[in-house]
Amino acid sequence: MKTNTLQQPLYGLGWWNIYFIIKIGLFTQDIIRFHPLENFAFVAFLLLPLKPRALKIIRQCIAVPIGLWLMHFDSFLPPLNRLWGQIGQLLQFNLSYLIELAGRFISPQAFLALFVLIFAYYFLNQVFRISVFVILALVYISLPQSIFNSQAKETVIAQQPTITQTTTPSQQSIDESGPVNDAVLNQAKELFFKNEAQRRVTFPSVAPSTKFDLLFLSICSVAWDDIEIAGLENHPLFKEFDVMFDNFSAATSYSGPAVIRLLRASCGQETHQELFSAPSSKQCFLFDNLAKLGFQENLLLNHDGKFDDFLGLLKEDGDLQAPLMSQAGLEQYQSAFDGSPIYRDKEVLTRWLGNRENAQDSSVVALYNTISLHDGNRIIRASGKVGLVSYKLRLKNLLDDLYDFFQTLKASKRNVVVMLVPEHGAGMRGDKMQIAGMREIPSSTIVHTPVGMKIFGENITRTGDTVHINAESSYLAVSALVSRILAQDIYSQKTFDPKALTQGLPKTKMVAQNSGTTVMEYNNKPYVSLDGSTWSEYPKK
Repeated sequence: MKTNTLQQPLYGLGWWNIYFIIKIGLFTQDIIRFHPLENFAFVAFLLLPLKPRALKIIRQCIAVPIGLWLMHFDSFLPPLNRLWGQIGQLLQFNLSYLIELAGRFISPQAFLALFVLIFAYYFLNQVFRISVFVILALVYISLPQSIFNSQAKETVIAQQPTITQTTTPSQQSIDESGPVNDAVLNQAKELFFKNEAQRRVTFPSVAPSTKFDLLFLSICSVAWDDIEIAGLENHPLFKEFDVMFDNFSAATSYSGPAVIRLLRASCGQETHQELFSAPSSKQCFLFDNLAKLGFQENLLLNHDGKFDDFLGLLKEDGDLQAPLMSQAGLEQYQSAFDGSPIYRDKEVLTRWLGNRENAQDSSVVALYNTISLHDGNRIIRASGKVGLVSYKLRLKNLLDDLYDFFQTLKASKRNVVVMLVPEHGAGMRGDKMQIAGMREIPSSTIVHTPVGMKIFGENITRTGDTVHINAESSYLAVSALVSRILAQDIYSQKTFDPKALTQGLPKTKMVAQNSGTTVMEYNNKPYVSLDGSTWSEYPKK
């Protein structure tokens, strides 16, 4: 009698089929990438024939972290070291906010879909060898990807950057019309910062004859994209401004660096690392230039400034030494993402204006920083609203407050120039690389912020309509505009022409940075580098 002693058991992926089916589904929807070499190495590891039960258990214990890492590796999400770099701040968040963030990664609908998938797999696997179909599907989705990547690599390696000379002998620019590769983008970035290091805004040596105040509104977490999502692009506040920058780059997606860039706006754009050391010249400090002309510094916040040592950052790296305006007696309006109190914007600004009306001192340059829109905040009287619903409500309240404050300024008849310069956007739409509310990578939509200027005063009127600046701009243009207001002594002339004020303001290419991350627009396309040397086109929404 013959025995089937040579027959070997057929090995399969088991419940790991669910893992790969999910990957296949996400890849076909262009939500993740697929790295064939790493994934098939994982498949081979899972299919290794092991007989002792103990070895199988050990393999599963090893496979779980590998599978999680590989899922992240295939995603468009930032590297894991970015998360660990922010772990100290994450630990300061409220538990409710952390739960909300977790819910943005996996929705209830995703859990239901997973349940249905597991249910279907359990029964279908009784009839079919699902592992065979899964492996065939992995082979199918990997082949086009491999061919495409190899062709793209062969296409770009031979390309070299083209350098052209500008009208300024010491500055160069790159012709962006040619093909793109790492060498081209690295040289474009290096030349950008080399050119920026030579740029300065010169302030007049004599103070204007008529005194006036300068108020900078530094708003956390609002970009044009967020305003559009909230349906507030037609809010009456935006019709109040005399000048609007329609293509402004905040150059970062974090608060501290953004405010430092504003306070050091009189020099060209610095790298992220340079922000935390002394600038090349004290002339870079915008408020110091104004102090030399008799402006006293004011600082007002609608929060305590303790998170991430925000107040210390203003003093050390922004050279803003003014004491914080008292918040005593203000009613708490929100609970911040870390549990600290947040006060209503209109109340803080109205208190500052009241202080100015009661004072007989010289002109003032004031910085107002608000975190009313920061992700994870809760309106005390509407604490049940979270996420985008909460953001829309908080944004409307903020814009309403600023609009009301503008009407109060008009009624006060004081000479005040208001500069709206938000820090960065909230990223409420999210994209393939970042969930909604995540700002680790300074994408184009996050740094494209609404910046505007409004001149108030009883005896001054504007000639012409609001001027919209469509050219690429950043903080250097804000400093230049302030310098022109001073140089032209506009309050002594009774009228001002915003078109003349903004003619030929300095342009700045969109290059945005956080620690270890750069996003740069090149030939009208955004590219991202997560390691300082290699680049990829920022994935579309």
